[in-house]
Amino acid sequence: MFKSLRSRLLASYFLLIGAVLLVTAVTLFLVVTRPVARYLPTLAQLTAVSRSNRTQIGRLREVDARPGSIEETLSRIAAENDVRVILTNTGSGRILYDSDGEWAGTAANDIDQRVQRLFPGLEANAIFGRYQAPDGSRWLIYGPGITLPLNARARLFYAAPEPSALGFFRDSFFRPLFWAGSATLFLAVILALIIARSVAKPLRQLADGAAAIAEGNYDQQIRPRGPEEVRRVAESFNSMAARVRMAHQSQRDLVANVSHDLKTPLTSIQGWSQALLDGTAVSPEEQERAASIIHNEADRMSRMVSQLLDLARIESGTLQLAQEPVNIADLLTEVRHNLALRAQTLDIHLTLDAAPVPPVIGDYDRLMQVFTNLTDNALTHTPSGGRVHLTVKQHGDKAVEVLVQDTGKGIAETELSRIFERFYQVDKSRSRRDGRRGSGLGLAIVRELVEAHGGLIQARSAKGQGSLFIVRLPITNLPEGSTIARRPGQVSAPPAAGPKNR
Repeated sequence: MFKSLRSRLLASYFLLIGAVLLVTAVTLFLVVTRPVARYLPTLAQLTAVSRSNRTQIGRLREVDARPGSIEETLSRIAAENDVRVILTNTGSGRILYDSDGEWAGTAANDIDQRVQRLFPGLEANAIFGRYQAPDGSRWLIYGPGITLPLNARARLFYAAPEPSALGFFRDSFFRPLFWAGSATLFLAVILALIIARSVAKPLRQLADGAAAIAEGNYDQQIRPRGPEEVRRVAESFNSMAARVRMAHQSQRDLVANVSHDLKTPLTSIQGWSQALLDGTAVSPEEQERAASIIHNEADRMSRMVSQLLDLARIESGTLQLAQEPVNIADLLTEVRHNLALRAQTLDIHLTLDAAPVPPVIGDYDRLMQVFTNLTDNALTHTPSGGRVHLTVKQHGDKAVEVLVQDTGKGIAETELSRIFERFYQVDKSRSRRDGRRGSGLGLAIVRELVEAHGGLIQARSAKGQGSLFIVRLPITNLPEGSTIARRPGQVSAPPAAGPKNR
């Protein structure tokens, strides 16, 4: 019971309305316990009766009507207005006439003297107050100050039972509260159904979509609708579903690419090792060639496994980065020194323009890995006689910017957006000028390491015009909002035209 949103909304509305009605009823009851509030309606009734019959009473006084005629008139007035009419002898204090017949002939106990007067000064000669009869009953008495010639001078009074607080509340407020509560409950039911429908239906769709994703159907999108909070949940769900779909596709691509990249070296290792075992490679040259191929392919597999482990550690958050000041200008000088021989062998000019910049906070070895990979990648894709230029400068007040620019063949716009993807290579043959075969993981690792440092990496290129890689790193260990872009779920993100691998 009360497990569904609809039933809980209805229950909450019922409780709320019931609480409001209860507070209202208690407040009204406390108000009506005060005599002023409780007696005013009766006073108004008795006053109205007196005024409406003043003409008839005045005629009785003028003609000096006989007692039977007076009593007949008073009885009619009492019956028509549902009040008690009393005549008292102002001299003897006895009751001359009582429309109910119970008090006739009894002592009046000086009604005009014994009445507990209320609202004094309301009318000059009138009396209004509470009166306790000889039999113990309580009445509200109104005497308009009129006397009649009945045996003696008789004073006229109108009386009505004194209303109790509970009785007055029941007669005056219970029915309005009942109907108001019933109408409010009806409206609450309608409102609860509408709200439940606007909220519950999108939530059911979200639940169905989540169940579908759990079963392997990742193409789930929910149309955002309903209240703002529900729309935000739907948008988050759509984003999550897209990420799950991308992650699943990436996982499939990873398995396919790893299988492909491992199959080739394993095949070579298996073939040449079999040749050695079978004695097919008998000459020293053939044996040396077989051993060299086996060694190179094993080294390639080792590099790939190491790179995959790096990616896994970065994405799982288990990679621990040192947090120490790093002079990027000195680091790039070392990168140029380490790759100078390779650049000379390839007949490429490797130059550096290092302006003084503040140190960044990061891991020296991992940043060395980043810029070594970018520079090596630029050398690989630059023809003989070309140039690779490294630049370091300050970007704004809170970041350092490093540019790695080459004069290579460039990257087509259709491929530029994918160069940071795992296993993606612009050169589909996956071979390098120096005979080494790439794994397509280098730039993926570069991006992850840059973002792990709170930085941003971008790539700009055009076919035949070379390539430019831009790396921005924060000077402090906190990313700077104006220079460090972000992508959902990671430290930062490249712009739409940038980051993906070659």
